[in-house]
Amino acid sequence: MALPAPGNKKLTLDRVGEQFGHWRRTREKKGAIPEALWEAAVSLHSDYSLCQISKVLRLGYNDLKNRVQAQKSKFTVHSDASFIELGISDPMYSAECIVEMKDQKGASMRMYFKGKAGVDLLELGKAFWNKRF
Repeated sequence: MALPAPGNKKLTLDRVGEQFGHWRRTREKKGAIPEALWEAAVSLHSDYSLCQISKVLRLGYNDLKNRVQAQKSKFTVHSDASFIELGISDPMYSAECIVEMKDQKGASMRMYFKGKAGVDLLELGKAFWNKRF
């Protein structure tokens, strides 16, 4: 099953629906949905509601929601990134924290947290200083 290459046209709900339909028609036995199809379904969440996606693709709403949340909680740091969203959920209280770091080569990192930070700040700082991105 071929999904579009990263440079190709953006996936739409109809296109992913066709891929799911093809998989359902041609599979030999019942089994787990292939990871490539799940990834395609999850990639639609920025353009469609989870309800729309789950209905059209005939997926369990909670299964889809869990996969979308898992994807949002991951973050990848690229050396040329200027902004990284960590996907921290709403704070329970309103404490604020700003952490700014700059190394001798000019690389800098500024973190702003409002409420309870859902990440390990010490580990994030160590990763910056050791450049283990």
